[in-house]
Amino acid sequence: MERARLKLLEEYHDPLTVGQLDAIGVGEGWSCLDVGAGGGSVTRMLAERVGSTGSVLAVDLDTSLLDELASDRVEVRRHDLLSDQLPQAAFDLVHARLLLMFLSPRLRALQQLVSAARPGGWVATIAPDFTTVALSPTSVVWQRVWSQFLDAAMTGGWDPGYGARLLGDLRAAGLVDVHAEYVARCYPSGLLPSRLLSLTVERLRDRMVLLGADSAEIDEARRLLEEPASMVTSPTTCMARGRQPGHS
Repeated sequence: MERARLKLLEEYHDPLTVGQLDAIGVGEGWSCLDVGAGGGSVTRMLAERVGSTGSVLAVDLDTSLLDELASDRVEVRRHDLLSDQLPQAAFDLVHARLLLMFLSPRLRALQQLVSAARPGGWVATIAPDFTTVALSPTSVVWQRVWSQFLDAAMTGGWDPGYGARLLGDLRAAGLVDVHAEYVARCYPSGLLPSRLLSLTVERLRDRMVLLGADSAEIDEARRLLEEPASMVTSPTTCMARGRQPGHS
């Protein structure tokens, strides 16, 4: 189920990442770092863009889905952002998608990313704000389960509303030319975003139950996300980028 969730994450977010990379102008010869590279879809994008004269370093705590990408232009490395040192001032682009919301202290983790960008280099990040999620028509069961989901996320060290903080954190980390775009969608249930949301709830089921949630109500909330008559308002996705001061 987790691998299916990762594939949906890529399917949903890859078009947003393409827009980020286009806006920055990532191209031939760039040196790129992909932090928390996960299933490797962004690493693949970057490797294609930088061509034979560029390079990509892909790092994650778990590299099992990345190892097959290793090549003459892609290096794969196991890395813990909060305890392991990244190369300093080394990359034209430092990319991290759906990562900072899981790390604490988040600003310190972001500063680690910033320190890896060369003078004039870019940091590109994507983070969601789950506090904007809504279901219509709503129900007491849905409201209860969603509140329990947010509690479980915070208890587990997530910041489910981090997307709302991301722009300010990029500025706080010392980046310039900071820019952010926010995407929120309202759509019928059963489509990709609601399936992804359902699997994300399932991912936290055990923790939710430990905190007092009823497993049958979690099932009902997931069913509502598939109910054709329902409309779902997605998390608000923040796509933010900023540049390291100075010039190479």
